[in-house]
Amino acid sequence: MTGFSNVRGRILIVDHSTPTPDQDSGSASTFSYLQILARSGYKVTFAPFDLRKAGRYTKALRRLGIDTLSSRKWPSIFNVIETLGPRHDIILFYRAHVAMHLFDLARKTAPKTRIVFHPVDLHFLRMQREAALSGDPSQIRSADEMRTTELSLIQRADATIVVSTYEKDLLKSLLPDAPLHQIPILREIPAAPAANNIMEWIKDKWTKRRSGKQQSTLRPSSGFNDRKDILFIGGFGHTPNADAVLWFVREVWPHLLAKGFKERFVIVGSKIPGEISDLAGDNIDVRGYVEDLQPLFAECRLSIAPLRFGGGIKGKIVTSLSYGVPVVATTIAAEGMQLVHNETILIADSPNDMADQIIAACSDPVLWQKLSSNGQDAFIRQFSHDAGKDKVLAVFDGLISSPA
Repeated sequence: MTGFSNVRGRILIVDHSTPTPDQDSGSASTFSYLQILARSGYKVTFAPFDLRKAGRYTKALRRLGIDTLSSRKWPSIFNVIETLGPRHDIILFYRAHVAMHLFDLARKTAPKTRIVFHPVDLHFLRMQREAALSGDPSQIRSADEMRTTELSLIQRADATIVVSTYEKDLLKSLLPDAPLHQIPILREIPAAPAANNIMEWIKDKWTKRRSGKQQSTLRPSSGFNDRKDILFIGGFGHTPNADAVLWFVREVWPHLLAKGFKERFVIVGSKIPGEISDLAGDNIDVRGYVEDLQPLFAECRLSIAPLRFGGGIKGKIVTSLSYGVPVVATTIAAEGMQLVHNETILIADSPNDMADQIIAACSDPVLWQKLSSNGQDAFIRQFSHDAGKDKVLAVFDGLISSPA
């Protein structure tokens, strides 16, 4: 179906909106797939479900050679699927609330086109865990409805990609015959030094890649003694992040203060709600959206991931590891990442234990250096583009070579 001998295949990718990789982990994951597929010879078309242009973010995709669609030329996303679906070898749907509206139309209008479903994280699992904490009957019903929707999509897709080993094992027990692939979330190795902003960084990386120049691995630019403070980073449009910060400040922070902890708690992320902004004080610094993360990770001593519910793999942990900054996380936050307590990460679930682990990492330079080095090595082996690119291509190449 490709029609061009120098094109590996033609892929139509649909997500809920144009990825904003400097604002949320889900966008960063979508953007990584767009990078990998476009740079590997696939002809990629991207359509946001809302068909809205996104300024510099849309331009970043075009700089990668990706065709981007908008409402300027297309009346609806349904028209996109009907018209372009049959012209592509594969349609990749991100997220259940996108795929549920378009899957049947794609099957009907493009029966020979293979469909890949990427839930980003299993929504029903995250929702079930949130409902278990709240006890809200309406949340329980919504989680059950999402479970039915997601399992149906997974059962009918030609391939489904999940990011964590836990999610793959869970789905294998529920849908033993479904074609599942487990590929962790992927990120590029941070360049040194970082560009002034993500768009310059994207442009610089693309220029250097085309010229054949390789990016260097970024080792921590400063050591234990040159760092201070603990960091939480996450997009606050994602419910688990706000819950995590509020729980940490209410339950863990008092233990830290009682134990004589002197570092500040720095909170960074897009879409900061009022209840998080109100936490700001002498030793809690709420910064909101920060365009360039490199200076933050060059200065902070530790990052935390005190999530109480969620699914998938946590981008905040992967990003921190990529910069060589140790992480203290809950079991839920580190789930399915194949990280080892006291070797590549510190794991704690109770408020007092989390406070003790934070103090240990912030006061012991030997432990800090071990976690920093081992964590960054784990990132390179498991979560870098180089580590995951072949796995991604194997899924799509496999579908291309065995059409429906």
